[in-house]
Amino acid sequence: MTSPVPDAAAALTAADPAATGPADAVADLRATARWTIAATAAVGALLLGGGPLVAVGRIHGWQDAAAAFGGLALAVLGIGWAIWQTGEALTPRLATLADLSAPGMAGLREAVARDPSAYYGPYGSLDELSAGRRLHEKVAAELAVRLAREQDPDRTRVLQQGLADARANAAQAGALQQRLLTLIHAWSVRNAVRRARVHTLAAFVLVTLGAVLFLTATYEDTPAQPAKSARASSSPAGLTPAAAVSR
Repeated sequence: MTSPVPDAAAALTAADPAATGPADAVADLRATARWTIAATAAVGALLLGGGPLVAVGRIHGWQDAAAAFGGLALAVLGIGWAIWQTGEALTPRLATLADLSAPGMAGLREAVARDPSAYYGPYGSLDELSAGRRLHEKVAAELAVRLAREQDPDRTRVLQQGLADARANAAQAGALQQRLLTLIHAWSVRNAVRRARVHTLAAFVLVTLGAVLFLTATYEDTPAQPAKSARASSSPAGLTPAAAVSR
């Protein structure tokens, strides 16, 4: 039987800041995602607010109309793309211990490999941790059955101590597993926010192209009037201003 670990779950949660730190990190990451959505929506409102309606009168011909429509479509598509991808980071996620072997968890696996005891405790790996918890829970269940049938006071005390030890060790293994689940969940949200940032950057490039295309289609090139047109019109017909003065 393994050595007793009294109040293992409570002690691990209270003493180790990593047990609650990932939960706070998830809240911060999702706050960042919400801020990104708000900023993207503000940019979309600025670009697509009243500008397109004002510029409608500057469109002449089907080519300009097609270019303006294409520019607006690109801008709307880019803004919608950014909001959609960032919203994925806010979607509730289900994390399991098996997710630790996923490709996106490579950074977390490297951190665990540098100090396994900080994540697995007295166990050497995730498999040993899971097997250890099952073993302690099985031992606790068997001791509870034996304790219920035992009549001898001395054996009863031994069984009670063994049951307490098994339950404490099972609680310790469960607390370690719960902390790993919290870390895996936080890491998955982190990856989602990072992907959303990349997609948002690409979406803003698309929005910029759409805005440029729309402005190009609605731009009016007004020719400047000659500065000396009035003086030239006051000269006699067929003569330059210099000839008119000499005459």
